[in-house]
Amino acid sequence: MILSRRTLVLITAAYFGLLLSFAPAQNVCNPTITAPVEVASPQQRLAAGNRAQPPITDTSNGFAWPDTPLTALKNGNSYTFFASDGGLHSRQLWNGKYVGNNKYGSVVTTVGPLDNPLGSGDPEDVSISPNPDLSVNPHYPSYTYMGGGSVYQVPQGMLGAGNLLIVYHAELPDDALYAVLGLASSTDGGLTWTDLGEIVRLNQAYEPGLDGFEIGDGRLVPTQDGKYFYLYFPDWIANGTLHATTTTRVSVARAEISAVLQGAFGGNKPSRVPVFDKYFHKSWALQPAIGGYSSDLNPTTPYSGYLAVAWDSAISRYVMIISNDTTFAYAESPDGLDWTVPIVLGNLGNDERIAAYPSEVGLGSDPQILGDSYYIYFTRLLENGTGWSTGSLQRITLTCNASARQKPY
Repeated sequence: MILSRRTLVLITAAYFGLLLSFAPAQNVCNPTITAPVEVASPQQRLAAGNRAQPPITDTSNGFAWPDTPLTALKNGNSYTFFASDGGLHSRQLWNGKYVGNNKYGSVVTTVGPLDNPLGSGDPEDVSISPNPDLSVNPHYPSYTYMGGGSVYQVPQGMLGAGNLLIVYHAELPDDALYAVLGLASSTDGGLTWTDLGEIVRLNQAYEPGLDGFEIGDGRLVPTQDGKYFYLYFPDWIANGTLHATTTTRVSVARAEISAVLQGAFGGNKPSRVPVFDKYFHKSWALQPAIGGYSSDLNPTTPYSGYLAVAWDSAISRYVMIISNDTTFAYAESPDGLDWTVPIVLGNLGNDERIAAYPSEVGLGSDPQILGDSYYIYFTRLLENGTGWSTGSLQRITLTCNASARQKPY
């Protein structure tokens, strides 16, 4: 059969269009990072722990901070920081309220500049309280750890404006690690937190003897249309064994922002938040976030671990920082679902130390929005048996040089 020139042009265009549709997304920028800078030394952490209110009672771990990613919120010329103290918090009275719950983990609030997140004041180190309606989270008494630092502040003009939501990391008792993600609210700037219940569980159901698996401590990431919260995490797809051999590197769940705010701040008391849904087979309608299946958004990447996602207004893309305790990697997405294959930023840990819990902090008026340059904070711990006594908070600067940006396709 002889084809006309117009037909050949149409077939050729369709062919290359098909190739482009299957081509992986490309990075808009080629990021570079600086050498790490210490912003909270072991000595500063020890001094802050001695000032913490209510007083720390865990003599074995001391001030195990930051045991999660941190969040920075800007207040004038200073910043309010949130992260977890991983030590044991016994039940105790503070400011007229019981703020301990005999669990490991907490929410710590500090005020200071970006160069010194601990500041000079007293860290407020409080537990997440159970919901007054115990049916909101029947699993609360079973958690051995409950803490977080991934905070979202409700913008002006929305229900609950100025109030806070936090994604917490909770662990169930086992000889390994089985963790879930939940949500809590605060109406007093972080002095107290109320549990709103679980929002994400692994596809693998809990049972004793499972391999340890880290679900992380992701943040609520608003979509650019303002309709949904995205929450990123690695998932363990059930495989009929106790071993984590079928896992995703990046999965995502979502819920409507308006519904979440209504559940947290719309009534006389905080109630259960709406169900989050996992993204599975290009659909949001098939799998619940509590135990459902999820698709891997980046199945070919060799990098997995802690995930930190934020919107970068300079490149109009979502940015993901990945840490496997040693190597940091970088990926981008135009829509939060189609991600570039991560590229290596650098090795920030080695055989003697780990680099965990990355968190991006923007340098503009809203630290949760990134720009051409921004900070990435992380926890540095030595693996020599000294534990938290030699732990520090460090920071790198990531820069996307405009002249080095690649053309997006």
